[in-house]
Amino acid sequence: MPVTTNDFVKEFFGISDCSLVKTEESRTDDGKSFQKIYFDYCGQEERVCPKCGEKLYKHGKRELNVVDTPMGGKAVLFVISFPRRRCSKCGYLWQPVINNVIENRKMTERAYFDIAQRSLRTTFRDVAVDYPLTHVTVKNVFEDFLEDYKEKLRFETPAFLGIDEIKIKKIGEITVITDLEHRTIFDMLKGRNQEILTEYFKKMPNRERVFWVCSDMYRPFEKSIATTMPNAQWVIDHFHVVMKANEAIDTIRRSLQADMDKTERVNTKKGLAYTLKTRVFDLTPEEASKIRLLRENPKLYPLAVAFDLKEDFFGIWDNNPASKINAQQNFAEWKKQIPEDPIFDSFRDLAKTVHNFYEQIFHYWDCPIAITNGYTECANRLIRETNIRGRGYSFETLRGRSLYRRSNLEKMIKEGRLEIGPSLLARGSLFTTEAVEDESNLDED
Repeated sequence: MPVTTNDFVKEFFGISDCSLVKTEESRTDDGKSFQKIYFDYCGQEERVCPKCGEKLYKHGKRELNVVDTPMGGKAVLFVISFPRRRCSKCGYLWQPVINNVIENRKMTERAYFDIAQRSLRTTFRDVAVDYPLTHVTVKNVFEDFLEDYKEKLRFETPAFLGIDEIKIKKIGEITVITDLEHRTIFDMLKGRNQEILTEYFKKMPNRERVFWVCSDMYRPFEKSIATTMPNAQWVIDHFHVVMKANEAIDTIRRSLQADMDKTERVNTKKGLAYTLKTRVFDLTPEEASKIRLLRENPKLYPLAVAFDLKEDFFGIWDNNPASKINAQQNFAEWKKQIPEDPIFDSFRDLAKTVHNFYEQIFHYWDCPIAITNGYTECANRLIRETNIRGRGYSFETLRGRSLYRRSNLEKMIKEGRLEIGPSLLARGSLFTTEAVEDESNLDED
């Protein structure tokens, strides 16, 4: 059977009911070369108004400029000419619908998906090189894509949820939510007050699947979790707890330095600030020697005591990986060891903090996995680096780049955590997961 012009156009250019007229070289206003391809609509025309049944009369022609995917290494623009018909009675205006063309975006569906996919793994400027578009337009297409398909880009609700927040310049506070079991970013929210969190968790699908939520000591987290997640237990990330032991040491060091002259103060800070917060098993011989000298110096002896208190506090977790009862007993004994001297009040404050969050802190030993928000902290760093490389994204772009980055998506697919995703789309793939350049090269605009 011979191939018709219409068949050729549909097969090669992806649009039907159009005939190829001509092609020509053209340039954008900024001098970018692209291929301009002209088509005429040759499909059926409506003759009767679908609203009132009256005759439709010719109403001139219109040209539609449509961006398509690159061909032969060149950007491509379709110019499609089509007739229009109008009803003189009710004013209904008919014009043909060209398949695979998104008229309001003035691009083909394949171009729309190609721009979105490539924007996940390379710069907006690099994508714009292959299209008769500016990098700003490419960015807008990417953000529109995320908005259009946000209901089809959903991960399975995790059993172990991590929550933390970061501050991004020009965006403000962002709440980062992670799947701690599978070490993936689950979602990002703009803001972190209780109202925002509660509203989000109320709408979270299958929220009854969440059994453990790990975060810092931000109280609104607890209230939002309690009112929206019927099966969830809130556990305080122990790294946020033990970090306060280091803060207590700093408070004592600064208190002692206040009575020193400038030279002593500088030497103490330079020589001990980092060493005092180093774990005992990580001390170099030189650092261990500094700690020994503190024990022989009456003026600085409180720092040696503070170092021991810090190590014993860390030991509550280190020495009791499986026994909650032993950990609770160790904490009670540790609290009794705090000297009565007011200089150690910062450690008494730490003990009060533990009592204020006692149940949530010791939930750590009830959890079936060694739960920690370490991955969420790592995700925060990646999000911050992504924003810096992009020189200041909008929240929507930063969220899309972070959630659907290649490594995050591949983990989701591998673990079967993609509840709604690419397989639901009838045309075009939503993501590409083939090997691409290292993600450290993603310095977007």
